[in-house]
Amino acid sequence: MNFFLRQLQVLFATLGDMRRTPMSSFNTIMVVAIALLLPAYLYIGVKTTDQLASNWEGRPQLTLFLINDISPQEAQLIFQEVQLSPSVAHAEIITPEQGLAEFSLLSATSDQLVDFEEQLEFLGENPLPFSIVLMPKLEYISTDAIKELKLLLGSIDGIDSIRLDLEWVERFGAITETIKRFALILSVLLALGLMLIIGNTIKLLIMNRRHEIEVSKLVGGSNRFVRRPFLYYGALFGFFGSIGALLLLWLSSIAIAPAVTRLVLSYGGNPFLYAFSVQDAFALIGLGIALGWLSARWSVAQHIWRIRPR
Repeated sequence: MNFFLRQLQVLFATLGDMRRTPMSSFNTIMVVAIALLLPAYLYIGVKTTDQLASNWEGRPQLTLFLINDISPQEAQLIFQEVQLSPSVAHAEIITPEQGLAEFSLLSATSDQLVDFEEQLEFLGENPLPFSIVLMPKLEYISTDAIKELKLLLGSIDGIDSIRLDLEWVERFGAITETIKRFALILSVLLALGLMLIIGNTIKLLIMNRRHEIEVSKLVGGSNRFVRRPFLYYGALFGFFGSIGALLLLWLSSIAIAPAVTRLVLSYGGNPFLYAFSVQDAFALIGLGIALGWLSARWSVAQHIWRIRPR
């Protein structure tokens, strides 16, 4: 009980010291807030990228071409078997007549239509087979999962070939991975910069209170007793800085809300920007406190032991 009372006494004493130097404390807190705000923006950007990837309607499609001499009944049975696959979100069967009509429509604006009609007249029949176009579920849109799905569907009797274009999938995955790594590296650098800022502030506080520290050690105060207020300084700088970062994040969200609303409406009204949750806010506060405390601990370890009573 006495331990917690002493901790509370040091905490309120540190708050009182910060209140007596409002401008200096405010400047440090705002620097910490801005330093924490940038990783928060990066986190929102990464989560938004993941959200876009999962909600993107342009998921990879596989086209299954059936053998040419298959009957409509057999094609329907294969289609039902494909639909029952747990990795398939949506599937559609295309008859030879539908495929021919679609091909003719796509070729209607080019000179290829005349050549195609001549070739079709020469063949005397529709050369296009039954085909099935399917879209995998979200958890199966990675490159490896799609390749496994292709092998699984290729084992079904009656399927002649499968067309799959993975180039854009791999390209999009490489882009998102690059964004995540860049955000991680930049966040680590910002965290190190934040620790240096808080550590330097704690160093200045130690130097300003050098005489007080000497007196404390002269009357028998240990290094652990002397360093305690400075650890609270660091933790409080991190705490109030994270609160300031959340406030700046909220104000910036209000500022960009009209532009984001117009962008969302242009995409059919589907929200895509990641919203900072309560759990994320508590995580940011915890990160600020931890970085502040570690910075103070590092700075105190560098300078307290050098101060000795004369």
